[in-house]
Amino acid sequence: MHKLDSPPDPALCARCHQEGHGCCQASAEGQANMFGLTLGEIALISEVSGLEPGQFSVADRATDEFLDFLDSIHPLFRQTMPGGRRRRLKLDQTFACVFLSARGCRLPAPARPLYCRLYPFWINPHGRLMVLRSERCLAQEGARSWREVMLRLGQDEANLRGLFAYLEELATEHEAAGGELNGPGFKVTP
Repeated sequence: MHKLDSPPDPALCARCHQEGHGCCQASAEGQANMFGLTLGEIALISEVSGLEPGQFSVADRATDEFLDFLDSIHPLFRQTMPGGRRRRLKLDQTFACVFLSARGCRLPAPARPLYCRLYPFWINPHGRLMVLRSERCLAQEGARSWREVMLRLGQDEANLRGLFAYLEELATEHEAAGGELNGPGFKVTP
């Protein structure tokens, strides 16, 4: 395993946001390119935060362009948006995630949406670990490999694969329930 000269920086993501270009901040146009939450993620966030789903998420429709982009990454992501309908994290007036604070995400790591915990990684349909390149990501700045990015974020391949497998499970359940908060098998107050 490749070792870095220094251990993972737990404040790396918070620093990225303080500099104004973190992945938890969007733009008016960027809202169109937000991943959907699964019903399982919504239930967990609601339970951990004490908030009702409508206080931290918004129901809308994904654009065809975004859905096509998701298909190019992995068809799994479309499962979180049956028929193009999605429930995504709510943004504040500055287009930052409602859970973003000056110190980073206010949610404990196990309760964060899976795509947040996976970013900037995903598993392609052939099982290969991939990285979504971003010039704005401090973890990627000057990195010599995706393994170095992974280490900077305190991740390892086994954990990322486990998170992706869990996302597959939740996305399958989400799609089967039609993505409805109060659909079959899911009773979450909107």
